[in-house]
Amino acid sequence: MKTKKSQILVILLAVTILVSLLGSGCSLVNVDPEKDKQQTVAEVDGNKILKEEFNNYMAYYQMYFDSNGQTLPTGKEFVQLKKDVLDDLVRVETMTAQGKKDGVTVDEAALGTEAATMITNLKTTMVGEDKYNSTLATYNTDAASFEAFMTKFIVNNEVANTVSTNYDTALRADPSKELNTVVGKIDGEDIKKDLYNYRLANEELLTYYQTQKPLATDAATVKTTNQTIFNTIAQQKAMIKYAEDNKLTVPQEAIDSNVASQTAFVNTLIPGDEALQKYLDQKYLTVAKFREFQQQDAKAAAANTVIQSELASKVTVSDGDVKKYYEDNKQSYDTSTVSAKHILATDETLAKQIYEEAKNVKTTEEFDALIAKYKTVDGVKEATDLGAFTSGKMVPEFSAAAFALEKGGVSEPVKTDYGYHIIYVYDKTQGQIPSLEDKKTEVTEAAKSEKAAADYSKFTADLLKKQKIEMNDIVTPLATYITQLKKDLNVKVYENRIN
Repeated sequence: MKTKKSQILVILLAVTILVSLLGSGCSLVNVDPEKDKQQTVAEVDGNKILKEEFNNYMAYYQMYFDSNGQTLPTGKEFVQLKKDVLDDLVRVETMTAQGKKDGVTVDEAALGTEAATMITNLKTTMVGEDKYNSTLATYNTDAASFEAFMTKFIVNNEVANTVSTNYDTALRADPSKELNTVVGKIDGEDIKKDLYNYRLANEELLTYYQTQKPLATDAATVKTTNQTIFNTIAQQKAMIKYAEDNKLTVPQEAIDSNVASQTAFVNTLIPGDEALQKYLDQKYLTVAKFREFQQQDAKAAAANTVIQSELASKVTVSDGDVKKYYEDNKQSYDTSTVSAKHILATDETLAKQIYEEAKNVKTTEEFDALIAKYKTVDGVKEATDLGAFTSGKMVPEFSAAAFALEKGGVSEPVKTDYGYHIIYVYDKTQGQIPSLEDKKTEVTEAAKSEKAAADYSKFTADLLKKQKIEMNDIVTPLATYITQLKKDLNVKVYENRIN
């Protein structure tokens, strides 16, 4: 009879052998390739999607990457890619199933011809026949299976696109369901998609105005944008409520002025209501609804100005505060001037290119030639003579760079909120710094303004902290529709079977 100790040793030995076998690459389970590709990886309305279809779709992805000189990701990114491929396969099959229920038809003959052409191109020019066949073998499939899958998938994808278009058309005819979707809460009050979409439109327009590029759609940017949108809504609501609770009068003329400014800003990017409506169609908003939200926006901005004025009226500063402000900002009172020209680029790479041409400039005429060359180039916001200016007239980064240059000097690209500047200084005059007594009134008001700005920043931060903000997952109307279809069609997905 074995002792307990000897039994433990036998178990440990068995485990050691098992680990050794696995570690050496030996497989204890022989996978039958034919049975493996017959596994069900998803079900849509009772119809099975087999792993063979997934394998074919992966083979297509591999060929697509190869034909573009790219390699498939590895590790966790490859695992995610496989999940995305399966998700897309399920999406198409789900919408195709709905399309059949809706009676959607497509030109299958023409699509079959399109599929045949694509397959021929894959074999002959995109990857070549040898690579074509080896890729199919890698993904446990063959030419007959792959070609049948691609023909079916192209047809189904067209059905899915038609279903998507039909849904979008119906939604545009009656967008209430989409616009009334609750995307979060602020202090228990529902925030609906209509207001969210309005604020998103503003973020997109502002980003394009500042960068000449569309608002990015990567996960990090979307998260930051959504936080900005909800913070803005919360702050605006809090400002209006504070003004009402404290019986602060918000002048109608101030609201009207803000509306006019907002309208002028939008018109610089999207001239006219017809063009604006085309843009708003993407967000299922009408121009009338957009204008309605603009009024609320303008009221909040006007309330904000009134609150700032109220806070500023209560600010006092000591002699010590005034003296400190003067010492901290003495340079801004310097009457010395610099005369400069600059070329302002939105892109750092372009700015560096311009600097390489500008760094050896010796005369005003030579820099003028660069201004003429680049003033109409895409990515150059401004190329001009700024004339003479004191230090306080320009943003700090620009002034510091300009005043540090000698006459005839050219700066490397200087980054400011406006972009990247290449500065050429063509004249300098030495002035004087007036005493505190000479500037006492001006310095006192400036010190008050600085303190008022600090008080206001603290006030708004404290106000925002009091707001309870809840954000839901915010998805596109199509994603919402597909989620509902998956419920209606009893879609099941077995991700563990694609590994």
